[in-house]
Amino acid sequence: MTGCTVLIVDDEPLAIRRLEILLKAIPGVRHAGSAASCREAVHAIAELRPDIVLLDIRLRDGTGFDILDQLAPEAAPAVIFTTAFDHFAIRAFAVSAVDYVLKPIEAARLEEAIARARMRLVADDAARENEEMRRIITDLRAEFHTAAPSPYETELWIRGVSGSLTHVALDQVDWVSSEDDYVRLHTPSGSHLLRLSIKALSERIDTTKFVRVHRAALVRIAAIAQLRQTATGRRDVILRDGTRIATGRVYARRLREMLRQHA
Repeated sequence: MTGCTVLIVDDEPLAIRRLEILLKAIPGVRHAGSAASCREAVHAIAELRPDIVLLDIRLRDGTGFDILDQLAPEAAPAVIFTTAFDHFAIRAFAVSAVDYVLKPIEAARLEEAIARARMRLVADDAARENEEMRRIITDLRAEFHTAAPSPYETELWIRGVSGSLTHVALDQVDWVSSEDDYVRLHTPSGSHLLRLSIKALSERIDTTKFVRVHRAALVRIAAIAQLRQTATGRRDVILRDGTRIATGRVYARRLREMLRQHA
């Protein structure tokens, strides 16, 4: 295959724009168009016949699974899920999807996923894989629509340098520290580095279970053993494992209020 066309499906304008910019830098790839809803995506796939679709899962009028369920097997393109910690996408990828790319999307990671999709297209295994994908989609859609959706993440899947996946349940995370453009998740068994800002992570997790104690630190409330005042008047959080974390003055009052509520 000398070249391929790519359709972007995402309901966030900034996400679409970033993907458009990244696609321009990949040789042999042409951006065929974009869609911001399930209805637009089904129409665009039928009209444009893209080779590859970059597909978000949660859209304003449904899910990415709804889109794939409406496509004829012979018309289904190669699918790359673009998502943020969505375990439905990860499970689909593990069985049949070409790949998934975590947001915020990096250029090298997207190029790697596009290369995998092009290899699959060349291999011409689409008929068998599309039928398998449709069976999986039926199961996933049923689970997605019947399960009570949580507004917060309860688990994270972290991709390692070698491409391996590590599952991290948030109820096992004692605290989170900020390291430039990354966050480090501290658990009893070790730590895990994730490319995400601490502000972005704090918006995705349950604020009744985690509290911001510093501009560079989040703590799981259940992991706190003590709030201790130092000789200088600063308050430090002491975790059950003995870890000491300094609090910022801006966050100290809210922290005390939350601990009183939990007490």
